[in-house]
Amino acid sequence: MKHPLFVDTQWLHDNLDNPEIGIIENAWLSDSYQKAHIGGAICVPGHPYLKKHTADGERTQQVMDADEFTELCHNLGLQRHKHYVIYDDYCGLFAARFWCVCRYFGLQNISILDGSWRGWLAQGHPTSSRIEVPGPGSDVVIVPQPAKFIGWEELQRIYCDLEIQLWDTRREGEYLGDEDTDNLRRGHMPGALNLVWTDLLTETTHDGDPRFLKPLKELEHMLDNLGLRRDKTIITYCQSGIRAAFCIYVLELLGYSHHRLYDASMGEWANLKDTPLVSG
Repeated sequence: MKHPLFVDTQWLHDNLDNPEIGIIENAWLSDSYQKAHIGGAICVPGHPYLKKHTADGERTQQVMDADEFTELCHNLGLQRHKHYVIYDDYCGLFAARFWCVCRYFGLQNISILDGSWRGWLAQGHPTSSRIEVPGPGSDVVIVPQPAKFIGWEELQRIYCDLEIQLWDTRREGEYLGDEDTDNLRRGHMPGALNLVWTDLLTETTHDGDPRFLKPLKELEHMLDNLGLRRDKTIITYCQSGIRAAFCIYVLELLGYSHHRLYDASMGEWANLKDTPLVSG
C-alpha cells in the first residue's frame, strides 16, 4: 500500500477512530505533549533530532544507528500494518525529520500532518491531555538505506561534480558567513544554492499562527527559479540536518527522483580543517 506523504487536518480528524491510523508527536518542547496533544497521539521520547549518542550519552552529528532506531520503534510500539501520521510543534520541521529518518531505515508508512499542531488548533479540532501508552513491542523490519544520506568524505569527493547540486537550506546570514555560529569557520559549500526552508511555508501575520506548505505548483516554481534540476542529484544541508531533512521531504513530495541528505551538515563540515567553504 502506498501511503500519502502528507495529510491535512480534516483528513486526520475524520480518521481519529480508524484503528489502522496511528498518530505520533515529535515535539521540541518536552512538556508540550503533557499539556495537550491530538487525541490518541503517542509521543517520541527524547530529543526530536533522532541523532546517534556516544557511550557517555552525548548527542553526535550523525543520525541514530540501527540499534537506537529499533529501540525507538519498540518504545513507540510501531506496527507494519498501521499508517502513522506525524506532527510537531514547529511548522512540520521535526515531523519531517522523523519522516526522513524513517525513510532512511526503510519505513514507508509515515505521513506528515500539514500545518502540524498549530494548524490542528487553528481548525478548531479537539485536543486531549490523556497520556497515551504505546502498544507492546514492534514488528517493524529495519532495512537501512545508506544511499539516502551522504557523509563528508564522499561529499568532498563529488561536491563539484556536474551531476550534483547543493541546496543550502539555512538563513541567508548563515549562508553568506555574516551570521555568528558555533562553528570554527563560516560560509557555504562552493556552488551551493540558497533557499531558506521557511520560504517553502505560507506566511503568517501573527506569531504562533500556523504555517502550511505552499501549493505544490508554487513550490515547484520556486525550486525551478532556484535552479534545481530533476536530472541532477540534489544534496541538502543546513547546520545539523534538520532543516535539510524538511527540504528532502519537499523534494520527495514534488517528485524529484535523486536527492540525498548530508545529515551532519555544517556542524561537521565547517568544523573540519580542509573542507572548502566560501563566504559572501
